[in-house]
Amino acid sequence: METTPGAEPVPARKEPAGGARRLRLYARPVLIGGIVLAVVGAVLLLVVTGLDAFNATVYSVGGKSISDATAEAQSLRDQFQGARAIGLAVLIVGAVAIVGSAIALYATRSLVAEDDGDDLGYDELAGE
Repeated sequence: METTPGAEPVPARKEPAGGARRLRLYARPVLIGGIVLAVVGAVLLLVVTGLDAFNATVYSVGGKSISDATAEAQSLRDQFQGARAIGLAVLIVGAVAIVGSAIALYATRSLVAEDDGDDLGYDELAGE
């Protein structure tokens, strides 16, 4: 019985486990969502900081200081605390989602289908 020299069977690529495949499937959308959340949280914090600075500037025009111990100054300082806390929480959740999905994508990078090397040139695509 003869064997052909180039006919050795190519070992099949190890099929990924169900958990790893599912992790890779959800990692990219979570990464995109994390980026969106981080950007929204950062923009919210910037807007709140700008509004807070504007209020402090307007309040100090009359000769008052925003750091006074008066009730009015205290209420101006605390006016945006809720929005600041929400912006920080959204930023942290977005950052955790980015880091987690980046780790998942990196850990499952070997599951990506390999290039078969069958690239088409311009002439082939144009039908020439």
